[in-house]
Amino acid sequence: MEHSTKFFWVLVLCIVAMTYQANALETVETLKGESLIKKVCTLSATRNLCIEVLSSDSYKSPNANLKDLAIISLRFAATNASGILAETKILIDDDKLSPDVQQGLADCKETILDAESQLEDSIAAIMVDSKGETQLWLKAALAAIDTCDASIPGDDDILSVESVAFRKLCNIAITVTKLLLHPIKL
Repeated sequence: MEHSTKFFWVLVLCIVAMTYQANALETVETLKGESLIKKVCTLSATRNLCIEVLSSDSYKSPNANLKDLAIISLRFAATNASGILAETKILIDDDKLSPDVQQGLADCKETILDAESQLEDSIAAIMVDSKGETQLWLKAALAAIDTCDASIPGDDDILSVESVAFRKLCNIAITVTKLLLHPIKL
């Protein structure tokens, strides 16, 4: 009898442990809102910025699923690209800048327009569940900002701070959209 009682308690402990483990291994598909944002951002190199970006939509963020977070991150990056574009347009007309820099900025303006468009294409790809295309568009947007930086002569690019921020935002979007393609347990 004593043997069966010990076996019973060992069995109960195993069941409790397995239940706890099953509940602890949540997937990105089962989490929502703040808990999903925190889990996703643990995978980001810029964790605090990631949380800030993914929490920025007061309407969607509180109950967001992974697809919502991907769209939020892409819209944030697209808005950033629009800001860089506006600043570039202002700088092009700055008479204090050399003609080479002004020409570089004019070239940069075109590539930023491309990046902005590619981010919008990424959003559209997610909306129609073409998740693989999203990664391609994001990589193209990152290549566009590299081209922009390369087109402005000099070691101290006047848009360097903005382009670093843009890269960080795109990398957050890449982190989220990769999870759409390959959901993992967090």
